[in-house]
Amino acid sequence: MSLPPALPAGASTTGPRAAAGPDLGQGDWVGVDAADAHWSDYTVDVDLTVVKEAASVYFRARSGGADSYMWQINVTGAEPVLKKHVWAGGNVSQVTETPIGDVIGPDALHSSHHLRITADGGTITTSVDGVAVDTAQESAYATGTIGFRESPTEEATYRDLTVTAPDGTGLLDDPFTTGEPNAFGAGTIGADGLDLAGASALLKPGNQTPRLRTEFTLPKKVAAARLYASAQGIYEMSIDGRRVGDDLFAPGWTNYSDQVQYQSYDVTDLLGRGAHAIGAQLAPGWYAGDVGWFGTGQYGTTPALWAQLRVTYTDGTVRTLDTDGSWQASTGGPVTSADNYMGESYDARREQSGWAEPGFTGAGWAPVDVQPGLASKAVPQIGPPVRVTGTVRPVRVTEPAPGTYVFDLGQDISGVVRVRVRGPAGTTVTLRHAQAINPDGTLYTDNLAAGPAPYLTAAQQDTYTLRGGGTETFQPDFTYHGFRYVAVTGYPGTPTPADLTGIVEGTDAPVIGAFSTSDALVNQLQSNITWSERDNLFSVPTDTNARTERLGWAGDADFFAPTAAFNRDLDGFYAKWERDLIDSQTPQGIFDNVAPTWPAVAGSGYGGGWGDAGVVIPYTAWQSYGDTALVRSSYPAMRKYLAAMEAASTDLILPASFAPAGDWMNVDQPTPADLIATAYFAYDASLMARMSAAIGRDADAAGYRALFTRIASAWDATYLAADGSIAGNSETGYVLALHLGLLPEGLRAQAAGRLVGLVHAGGDHLATGFVGTQWLLPVLSATGHTDVAYTLLEQTGYPSWGYEIAHGATTVWERWDGILPGGGFNPNVNGNSFNHAVDGAVGSWMYTTIAGIVPDPAHPGYARFSVRPQPGGGLTRARASLRSPHGTISSSWHLTGKQLVMDVVVPHGSTAVISVPSPSPSGITATGGAHAGTPADGATPYTVTGGHYTFRTAVG
Repeated sequence: MSLPPALPAGASTTGPRAAAGPDLGQGDWVGVDAADAHWSDYTVDVDLTVVKEAASVYFRARSGGADSYMWQINVTGAEPVLKKHVWAGGNVSQVTETPIGDVIGPDALHSSHHLRITADGGTITTSVDGVAVDTAQESAYATGTIGFRESPTEEATYRDLTVTAPDGTGLLDDPFTTGEPNAFGAGTIGADGLDLAGASALLKPGNQTPRLRTEFTLPKKVAAARLYASAQGIYEMSIDGRRVGDDLFAPGWTNYSDQVQYQSYDVTDLLGRGAHAIGAQLAPGWYAGDVGWFGTGQYGTTPALWAQLRVTYTDGTVRTLDTDGSWQASTGGPVTSADNYMGESYDARREQSGWAEPGFTGAGWAPVDVQPGLASKAVPQIGPPVRVTGTVRPVRVTEPAPGTYVFDLGQDISGVVRVRVRGPAGTTVTLRHAQAINPDGTLYTDNLAAGPAPYLTAAQQDTYTLRGGGTETFQPDFTYHGFRYVAVTGYPGTPTPADLTGIVEGTDAPVIGAFSTSDALVNQLQSNITWSERDNLFSVPTDTNARTERLGWAGDADFFAPTAAFNRDLDGFYAKWERDLIDSQTPQGIFDNVAPTWPAVAGSGYGGGWGDAGVVIPYTAWQSYGDTALVRSSYPAMRKYLAAMEAASTDLILPASFAPAGDWMNVDQPTPADLIATAYFAYDASLMARMSAAIGRDADAAGYRALFTRIASAWDATYLAADGSIAGNSETGYVLALHLGLLPEGLRAQAAGRLVGLVHAGGDHLATGFVGTQWLLPVLSATGHTDVAYTLLEQTGYPSWGYEIAHGATTVWERWDGILPGGGFNPNVNGNSFNHAVDGAVGSWMYTTIAGIVPDPAHPGYARFSVRPQPGGGLTRARASLRSPHGTISSSWHLTGKQLVMDVVVPHGSTAVISVPSPSPSGITATGGAHAGTPADGATPYTVTGGHYTFRTAVG
C-alpha cells in the first residue's frame, strides 16, 4: 500500500511511504513518572483476615509480581507461620518460615490481624499485632510496588492499608471502602474490605492516564502540515481542541520490544498563522495495561508519547516541532483510569475547558518526564486502524433488581456504549458489560476470566461521575468490551432505550463479500460469522472479545483465514500481523502461538495449526489478493520455520508436544497430537512449494515438493493401518488425510466412507474441533458427499452451528456446548466464549459450494476462477458476491420446481469457468454470449471473460 497524494484534514495514513516523513532520531518520549513503581524503602501496614489457608503481601514487587518479595501468614500447619518467599522470574527461588503461634493462637487463626513490614535497605523487619516476629537480610530487590496474592485454594480480606516512607510521608492510604474504585488489579471491595481469592492483585501503577500539551506560534502562512505520533500505550491527539484523526487505540498492538508503529496525519486544515496548541491524552493500552490473564505492565509500566509536527510554509521553509522536556503534563484530567479489560473511569468534574487550546493557564500542570526511548524499531502503520464502525440500539430494557437496568443490544459486539444522563454533580453511573444473562436477568460474568482462579477476570466496567448542570454524554475512548448486555446502576431516574447506544469498534477493514440464501438459519449463521470476524479484528486477530484473553492466537487466525478473506479486504491487516508473527519467531525458527508476544510468554510457540499461521497467512493473502509481496517479505522466516520443524522431527514425524492444543474443542473424539502436527508439517511444505514457485525460487519449490512427498509417506507409514483406518479414528484425522492429500489415491474413497460413517454414527452431527471443522464440509463435498455436508450445515441438535443459533447466538461460540443441552451455562469457563470466530471457518464452504465461487490456486487474486454452485439441503436460492482485485464477482441461483436459474457476473480482467449442472448443452439456455465446452462429471463448462451471464436448465 502507498501513501495517497492527499488526505482529508486530520486523516491518518497507513502506507509504508509514511516512513519518509518524520525524522525518527528527533524528539523525546515524554510522559509522567510512575513513581510508585520505584518505591525503595517503606513500611507497609495492613489489617488482614485469613479466610482460607493464607494471606500474602507483595512488596518491592516488579514485573507483575514475578520479581518480588512475598511475606505470607499461613495457617494450614500445626501452628501458623510467616512464610517468606522470594520470587524471581515468576518462580519461587527461596522460602523460609518463622513460627508465629505465640502471636496468633489456635482460636484466632481466622480473626483480624495487623501486619507490618518495613523494608530499609537490605533489612526487612516484620511484626504481627505489634509483636516483632522476624528480621531478615535480603538484597535481591531494592525497589518496587506492593500487592496481595492468594493461590487457587486461598482467600483473605484486607483493610486499612497504608504505605509510609521513612520520613513519615504517606505514599498510599487505602481503607478499601465499599463503593470506591479498586486501586489493585483484582479482588472485590465489600463491607469487610478487599476480598481476594485465587488471584494476584498488584497496585495499579499511578499516572497511567496523563494529559500532555505544548504551545507554539507559526509566524507565516502554512502550505502543508503533517503530524507524526506514536505512544508507549495508546493516545489521542488534538490541535487547538480539535481531534486529530478518527482512529482509536493508536498506535496499535505490536511487540513493543521489537517494533512500535507510528501514525501520520495531514493537519494542514487545522493550522494557520498564529498561536496554536497540541494536546494528547494517554492511556495504558496493551503496553502498560492488562494483557491476557498475565496482568499489567507486560511491556512497560509508564505510558509515553512521541510526536513530531512538520510544517511547510508557503515560502518553502520547514519548521519541525518535537516532543521534548518543554511539554507540560497533568494527571488531574477526567480519565482517572483506563484498561482494555477492566474498563474506564471518567470524572467529568475534573474536566478543564480549553486545556488543548492556546493560552490555557489551568492549575495542576508541570513539566513532562522525559523517558528512555524504546530500543525497538519505529515503523509506519500498515493496514487499517481501529475505528468506530457502527452503532447498535437496544432492543429491550429490564430491571432485574431495584436500580439495576439491563439493556439488551440484541447483538454481541466489540466496543463501548454511549450513555446520556442528567443528574446532580458527583453522581456516579456504573456500566457493566457481559455476553449473556442469567435466568434471573442479571449479567452472566463467569466466562469473563480465561479460566478458573487465579486467572484474572475482565471487569468490563466503566464509570462516569457527573459534573451536573444539564444533559451529559459519556462514551469511553480508552477501553473496549465484548458484550451484548449492559447493566446500568447509579443512574439518576429511569433510563430508556434512547439513553444508551452500542458503539461498535474494530479494525476498519473494508467489507468485500456478501452471502445470503433462502434459509433463515443459514443466513443467521453468515451473520454470526461476519459479526465474530468484525468483533475480533482489533489491531490483531483476537480469539475472543470479552474475557481476559483477547490475544492474537495464531491457530484461530490460521483456521479462519480463508473465510475471513472472503468477507473483508485483509491485505494490509495480514501484512501487519505477519510482521508480528515474525517478531515472535524464536532463534530456532518456531513462530509463537500468539502474536504479538511479550517477554513473559515469548518462545512458547508450537505447531499443529498454531505456529503454522506464519506460513498460512502469506499464502492466503497471496491467493486472495494476488500480490506476492507478503510471500517475499516473509519467505526467510517461513523457510526457517520449516527447517525448525524438520529438526524437531524424528524421521519426519513430529512429537505430540509440538501440537499440545490438539484438535481443540473436539466433541469427545480426540485426534493424536503428533498426527496433527505432522499433517500440518506436510501442509506447510506443500504451501511453501507453491509460494517458492510463485516468486521464482524453483529449486526451493522442487525441494519442498519432495519434502511433502516424504512427509506424506512417513505419515501413512505411521498413522494409516492396513485396513485403511487412521490412528484415532476421528473425523478430524480423516479430514486432514483427505484435504491435505496425504493418502494414496486408491484409499481416498475408503477414507471418505469412514468419515461419513463417523458422522452418521454420531447421529449426523460433527465431532470436530478447531483443526477439523475448517475442512470438514469441504472434504465431504470434494469426496462426493455434499448431501452430508448440507445435513451438518442445517443441523440444529448438539453439536452444530444451528444448536448455537437455536440458543440465541448472534456470534459464533468457542464451545459447541457453551450452553448445555440440558440447560444452563457450561461450568467449564476455560473456553466458554460466546464470540469466537474460528468455527465460523465453515463460511468459506458456503461461498465456494453453496454460491459456487471457487478460486483457482494457479491464478491468485481471482485472475481466473470457477463458478460451480452445488444446490442442496432445503435451499431454494443463494446469492454471493466478492469484490476481487479485478472487480466484483457475483453468483446467484434459484430453484423453481425443477428449473434452475444461474446468474453470474465476471469482472473484466478475469476469466471464469462456469459449470452448469447439466450433462448436455442442449438442456441449457445461456445468455451473455457464453459458449459451452465439453461436458464432464454431469456438468457443462462455459469459459467466459468479463460480463453478465444467465443460465437456465432442468435439474433432478
